[in-house]
Amino acid sequence: MSHIVWGGIEGDGAIDDPSTVRDEAVTAYLHGRFAISVSRLRQVERMAAAGHGVIDARHAALRGALAARARNWAECFDWYLRALAFSPPSDRAYQRTLFCLQEGCTGPTVNLCDQCDRWFCREHGADHADGGARCGPCLDVALHNLVQAAILTDRVDAAVETLTPWARTAHWATAKVLLACLAPEDAGDLSEQADVLASLELDRRAALLLCRASTTLHPTDLERACAQEPGGSDALPSEKDGWQRPWVARRLSRTGRPVEAWRVRYEEWLTRPVDTTVVHALALAALRVFIGDTEVDDRVREEAAWQAIACWATTLHSASYWRELGRQSGRSLTADERKCASDALTERIRQVLRDDDRTAVRPMADSLELGWEVELAAARILPEVMEDVLTPPDHGQDFSFGPGFLHLLSSAGRRWKDLVTDVHSAVSEASRKGGETGGRLEGLLSPEGRYLTLLGSGRFDEAIAGLEAEGVRHDAPRNAESSRPRRLLGTALRARACAHVESGRWTAAIRDFEGAVAVGVSLSGHEDEIGRAGVHAGFALYKNRVKVDWQAYVGLLERALAMAPHHEELKRDLAAGCVHLGEQASQRNEHDEARVRFARAYELDPSNESAVALLNAAEIRGVERLLEGFASSRLPQAIEMLRRVLDRDEACRPARRALADALHEHALDTAMNGDRADALSLMREARSLSDRDFGRWSPGRGPKHDIATGLYERVVLYDEPDEDDLCETIDLLAVARSYEVLPGISDTQVTVLAELVELLSADENYDEAIALVRRCPRDVKERSRLDTAVAEAYARRARRHLDKGDSAAARSDTRSARKYASSRQLSLFPEDEAELLW
Repeated sequence: MSHIVWGGIEGDGAIDDPSTVRDEAVTAYLHGRFAISVSRLRQVERMAAAGHGVIDARHAALRGALAARARNWAECFDWYLRALAFSPPSDRAYQRTLFCLQEGCTGPTVNLCDQCDRWFCREHGADHADGGARCGPCLDVALHNLVQAAILTDRVDAAVETLTPWARTAHWATAKVLLACLAPEDAGDLSEQADVLASLELDRRAALLLCRASTTLHPTDLERACAQEPGGSDALPSEKDGWQRPWVARRLSRTGRPVEAWRVRYEEWLTRPVDTTVVHALALAALRVFIGDTEVDDRVREEAAWQAIACWATTLHSASYWRELGRQSGRSLTADERKCASDALTERIRQVLRDDDRTAVRPMADSLELGWEVELAAARILPEVMEDVLTPPDHGQDFSFGPGFLHLLSSAGRRWKDLVTDVHSAVSEASRKGGETGGRLEGLLSPEGRYLTLLGSGRFDEAIAGLEAEGVRHDAPRNAESSRPRRLLGTALRARACAHVESGRWTAAIRDFEGAVAVGVSLSGHEDEIGRAGVHAGFALYKNRVKVDWQAYVGLLERALAMAPHHEELKRDLAAGCVHLGEQASQRNEHDEARVRFARAYELDPSNESAVALLNAAEIRGVERLLEGFASSRLPQAIEMLRRVLDRDEACRPARRALADALHEHALDTAMNGDRADALSLMREARSLSDRDFGRWSPGRGPKHDIATGLYERVVLYDEPDEDDLCETIDLLAVARSYEVLPGISDTQVTVLAELVELLSADENYDEAIALVRRCPRDVKERSRLDTAVAEAYARRARRHLDKGDSAAARSDTRSARKYASSRQLSLFPEDEAELLW
């Protein structure tokens, strides 16, 4: 060895042949001179870069082997990837041999190895689909080193891509088993490769087992990669003794009886329920049952899943677990290493649970994945609350419990049930003190913990669906048992509504805000969001539309305004919508509906000029319809309506004129009812509204004249009046005269009295007819018709007295008749009887 001369080191001349330099590199490698080997290979690489020679498969494989020895796994992976991808030129010269390179093999050769240039048969080599070929020894070493480098540098995907064609096209056993380790879904049944896997190098096999365990959670891999107890003999003593349970469980697991192994682990856990090692073993056993291929009842699988969730969460957040793991592995894990390992296993378990939830079609609120999240969250923060509160009951245990594990502890005996009670009491005390952590933990440990977790992660739809599925309804009666779920449902609806607002789903936001109100949740502090949702939802209803559904628009904004009654922009938009609805109602001649809409618009936005004008016009039209047929009983209502119009617009001339007319008529009615003061007050108000209307009002005259004139104008002289008409006219004239004696009113009074007297006399109502003479005004000049009618009434009553034999009464009435008509012959008596009477 001391006489070997390495070119460029002990010689003077430069070596220009790449093949010679590469041979020197191989020789140096075989003699353990690895630095010289690397130096010679780099010299060849520089030659290749200058156009002298190529980097072939043998060169790349040697570089990969040297990088592996130096633990430079990234470089190792790159070089082996290049070695396996190399294919020589199709026109290369070679000499075929008769027999395979494998000692003792007499099979015919089929191809030449592109790396070592040796011939191989079909059993001792493989052909690549792209034209490359490798003998068995070269391919096995390359694949093993490639996979180990891929695992250690986290480049498994690229390794799988390289392995797949060798495993599927060449059907090479080593490629197939390695592919099964890295990507089980791309390979066959794992059990078929057990013998090949067992033959791998020890360190490489451990790396592959860890990779496959973290990827598949296969029971065999989990036991081989994660079990903490040392292995034992299959010849176990009696299973009655408690100390034998771990060994019994291991034997059952290895013999394909995972459910029985799980039961044994559970019995062991009951004896030491807070021992981290026992909890970890139970977590593994339960998880194997859940993900195993053994046919088990769905109820058993789900029970195993919940138990695995509870125990794994406790284990991963237990400080004692990581201390024990460090003790058994020979070194303490750093915080980053702990987090990386915990996160990887947490995520993998989450994926398995999620897949099962999807297969079982579980609602999110009842899903295993959500239970896993709740358990993890509670186990993570419970030690913070429990610190300095309680003393751990046993060495090697801490309070990294979730609600599921606490439920398990409750079934482990009275001592542990008391511990669970102490934990809940400590959490409640921390919550009462106002601590944020205590409050959150109390929620996680409550029956609604899964919904709080959903809300905390923004999954409002799932939380609401779960609560509603449990029977929490918006219209359900409130009681102590339902108050918390109802409040939680309202909180979820309110939170989702706010999320809808942020995402621009305006109508959905309004619906959820309404739902929150329905279950009694306050929306204080959310008025701006409600108003914003209402405004934008309304805008979406009419933008870019030829025909707008204003009914839907107003209905939507009314719903929003009920929850945010002081939002000004919402009120203005709603007022505009009411104006549009009112105009549509007016076009359909639905005037009452129109007036209601205009009134609502004015109530919402008094500054809306369109609302004011349209409401005033509608009110005036309403008054006109109200007073059709001169219904005096409706005058007060009409006056009130018109006064409201003037309150909105004092200068509205149609309203002033209509109100003056209504006040005028109401003053006359009030005068007829005998309320003189009110009548005069109403007439003064009417004059103040129409002081320039000289067609109605006499300049320089007062309200008395106006009342008298108005009443006098109401007098109607009928061609064939009846008794009631005449009595009403007489009363009307009397009241008018009491305010002011107008020209001609006395003559009208006398005429109406005469007609009434004649009518009563014709009906033989002589007493009433005669009594009317007392109502004749004294200032009348011409009353002959009245006197004649009264005289006729006296004469007729005298005739009736005479017929009854009452001569004295007849004489008295005759004298009275002569008093009113002395020169007229009484028509009812013959001349001889008249003489007797006189």
